[in-house]
Order: sequence, then structure tokens, then C-alpha cells
Amino acid sequence: MLSATRRRVRPASLLVTCALGIGVLNAIVPAGASAVATTSAATSVASGSAVSASRQPAALVRTAARPTSTHLAAAARTAQIRSSAVLVARTRLGSRYVAGAAGPRRFDCSGLTLYVVKKATGRSLPHYSKAQYSVTKRVARSALRPGDLVFFFGLGAHHVGIYIGGGRMIGATNPRQGVRIDSVFSGWYGKRYSGAGRLV
Repeated sequence: MLSATRRRVRPASLLVTCALGIGVLNAIVPAGASAVATTSAATSVASGSAVSASRQPAALVRTAARPTSTHLAAAARTAQIRSSAVLVARTRLGSRYVAGAAGPRRFDCSGLTLYVVKKATGRSLPHYSKAQYSVTKRVARSALRPGDLVFFFGLGAHHVGIYIGGGRMIGATNPRQGVRIDSVFSGWYGKRYSGAGRLV
């Protein structure tokens, strides 16, 4: 009689165990884990291997996040373009400032950025700082990278330069100073900094 009762109770106990296991999984499986991973983990808990099941979703996430060769190649290409933009800008240091000029030896501010971007990426930009601002992607100050464009529009002024890292930029400053390196976040420019734009 006792053994028969035990036989009838066991299936119910197994259901309770599975239900508890699934409840535990719902608490530990991160949002966004696939249904397949959750089902597989639930089976493992029901069979008494909860430890290995709790590790499974993390392993799946790590595998999914692993960069592919295509992503690595694209990142390398982007880094090369950025480096090229900075190098091209550096070759123009000391050039004269001339309003409306876009190189190769005379520039205004947007003429210099137009020239550098064309040489580094093959992309054409409009020859006006505010127009260049409108066709680039906004970048937070904390996320600036060499090759980004930095813009200054405060108090009626308008200017653009090539960010080269370390809080500095190369820009066609004015007829007296020409193309040179300046600080982005201090002095005259720091008071008029309006944001940054990214092409790559």
C-alpha cells in the first residue's frame, strides 16, 4: 500500500520540482536570452544540474558578442581612415588662411576640413562650417576621436577644425595665424565650442 502511494506521489513531486526549477530560472536568466536557451536550462535544472544550466545563458551571450572577421576588418578600416585624416591635416600646418580657399596651400576653416575629408575618405563636404555640422553625426565630447570635426558657433562666430586627440585640433585659424594646432576646450575656442561631428 505504501509503495503504491509513493508511485502515485512521485509524478506530482516531479512536476513541483520542475515548476520550482522554472521559477528559479526565470529569476536568473537575463532578459533577451533565447527561448531555446531557457528551455534547455529548465531541463538541466529538472534533472539536478542547476549549476551548469545557470552558466549556459552567459556562454551563449559571450558567443553572440564575439566580433566577426568582418567587424574586425571594418574597425581596422575606420581606424586607418581616421589616422589618414590626421596625417593629411598635419601636412597642411603652416598653410595660409584665405577666405573661400580649399587647398592645396590656402584654406579657410571649412575649406581645410573639406580638403582633409576628401583626401582621407573620398567624401565631399559642403564648403561652410554650419553645413558641415548638419551632414555629420553628433558626437559627445567624452566620445571624441581623432578625425572627428569640432565646431564653434557661439556669439555669432563660426569655425570648424579637425580633432587630433588630447583636446587639440588642427584648423585654419585666421589670416594672421593660418593653419595651426589649437586647444579645443580652452581660451577663445573653449568658450564657443558647439559640438562635434563624425563621418566615420
